[in-house]
Amino acid sequence: MIKMTTMDLRKKLGHILDTVAEKNEQVIISRANRPLAVILSIAEFEEKVLKKNRKEKLRELAADMDDWRALHRKETAKVDAVRAVREIRDSR
Repeated sequence: MIKMTTMDLRKKLGHILDTVAEKNEQVIISRANRPLAVILSIAEFEEKVLKKNRKEKLRELAADMDDWRALHRKETAKVDAVRAVREIRDSR
């Protein structure tokens, strides 16, 4: 992991971007000895950030579906799901 100041980043941005992309290196950017941001490769971003967000969204969706199912339990108790799906497919 590379640490650098904002001024160093301005001077070496092209080189830093190459390093991040080619070597999958992370760069911590700081100002006044305070970390402000991190530069990471697109592959690492997709793996760590986007996949995490996707998992959270899927959990929320599953919880919403469970809530809906609980609210509509009486109306859907007598529904044969397999038969309903077959009827819909046959009507296409």
